[in-house]
Amino acid sequence: MTKVLIKIILSVIFTFIILFWGFVKFKQPQYKGNEELKGLLNNVEVYFDGVGVPHLLAENEYDAFVALGYVHAQDRLWQMEVLRRIASGRLSELFGEKTVEIDKFFKSLGIEEAAKVDIQKLDKSSDFYKLTEAYLNGVNQFISEGKTPIEYHLIGVEKEEFQIEDIYNVYGYMAFSFAMAHRTDPVLTDFKNKLGAKYLLDLNIDIDTMSTVIPGTEKSYATVSFALNKIYEDLPFPTFIGSNSWVLGGEKTKSGKVIFENDPHIAFSQPSVWYQAHVKTPEYESYGFHLGLVPFPVMAHNREIAYGITMFENDDIDFYEESVVPNDGNKYFYKGKELKFKTENKTIKVKGSESVSFEVKSSIHGPIINSVIEQVQVKNPIAMDWVYTKHPNRLLEVCYLNAHAKSLEEFESGLPLIHAPGLNIMYGDVKGNIAWWATAKLYERKNDANPKFILKGEKGEDDQLDFVPFTNNPQSVNPESNYVYSANNQSYALVEENSKKTKKYYHGYYLPEDRANRIVELVTSKNDFTKEEVMDMAMDVTSNTAL
Repeated sequence: MTKVLIKIILSVIFTFIILFWGFVKFKQPQYKGNEELKGLLNNVEVYFDGVGVPHLLAENEYDAFVALGYVHAQDRLWQMEVLRRIASGRLSELFGEKTVEIDKFFKSLGIEEAAKVDIQKLDKSSDFYKLTEAYLNGVNQFISEGKTPIEYHLIGVEKEEFQIEDIYNVYGYMAFSFAMAHRTDPVLTDFKNKLGAKYLLDLNIDIDTMSTVIPGTEKSYATVSFALNKIYEDLPFPTFIGSNSWVLGGEKTKSGKVIFENDPHIAFSQPSVWYQAHVKTPEYESYGFHLGLVPFPVMAHNREIAYGITMFENDDIDFYEESVVPNDGNKYFYKGKELKFKTENKTIKVKGSESVSFEVKSSIHGPIINSVIEQVQVKNPIAMDWVYTKHPNRLLEVCYLNAHAKSLEEFESGLPLIHAPGLNIMYGDVKGNIAWWATAKLYERKNDANPKFILKGEKGEDDQLDFVPFTNNPQSVNPESNYVYSANNQSYALVEENSKKTKKYYHGYYLPEDRANRIVELVTSKNDFTKEEVMDMAMDVTSNTAL
């Protein structure tokens, strides 16, 4: 190879690098200058601070949320794109055949169908709906007029406008990623059936310990968990994995003011799951943390209140094994009757390949998992009963109410609307109030069926019975201890029974109490905490169980 040819090759490589660098720089978000947005009543000033957080100053909320949608999209449009496609089963339009199994599973859950029903019932004249439309207006203006993120070019797909259904799909994915039953129930069922109930005692699971080993069983319920865990591993977005939070009342702080700490643990990703934004108008102000494509923050503070979340870890998914009618695979037994499985045909568009059509089969308990996931090696149909799709989704409205609340009473008023995912809502305000509420639709059964195992669907005796009133949820408002805390640990509610308060526990997948015990140990050690000391506590790595 001559020196001239080497120089030519190096020149071509160098030119390509320069062009690619220039292309990437051109695609970066705009943080200075002016943008003309349609539909604004007044100008909006947007200032990006040293760490890239946008501060939006507007004369009215409508303008503020149009601008928020625009800057959120310019920073996170590709993240929004991926997020909206998970729950709706449309990842394969981006990534091809390798995500077909993920799409089949999420399309079977009914998230899209539930969203359409809920959206039809929305009050289009409500403030939260109008501001959501304003936000989407800003997002879609960026799609039509802003720079196309480089990911769209690399994947080779066209941009599409976003609708309110996409926001509901984001909530649907968040709700499912919070759930733990699908990772646990099938495996525990295998333990019980193959090894015997006594092997579960070490897990502190109290069931009939006289059960015997079932030798030679060909069923492998654990394949349900294995298959769903594989879906999680292949998702292009991190899952929610736990959190810590504590709120100290004025009697435990040096300043006499409430100190609020909230630390949501989420698997690392780039970009971050959370999008910080500060929105200020004459009537409204909030500095909060948003999920992609969600106009109102999940965690935030204003001049009066602060609030955050941890995962409640309650059980909101149950699995039921259905009994098929002999010689008729289209029917199953339920409460002495023969019911027909509901079937629905669905189609997945696949990039670079033909579309995939499949059938979703459902019983009265929900979609049949082994009808859409080939890896599930269980003979009888396994149905998944999920609280999320059984009740109206009002999370968007709750996030609006929380962000606009200015008092304990205003904030608490929206919490009973949360049905799933289960959340511990943490709260503190400038008036000295502190609180914690476990928010979710909790239920009681008419028998002692343990929902940590796959239940029997035939007789209906293991069905959920009644959903309890929100007042019977675990919660604590201004306790005598002068602090509240949550670390995904099990909690209880004080419920009135027989004219006295009794502790009520609800089934769940609560995490070990080592973090919770450490928080209690620290917050009870003194009564004059400073903000700096609480910040140090957030970085504490001591484990009482590992000593």
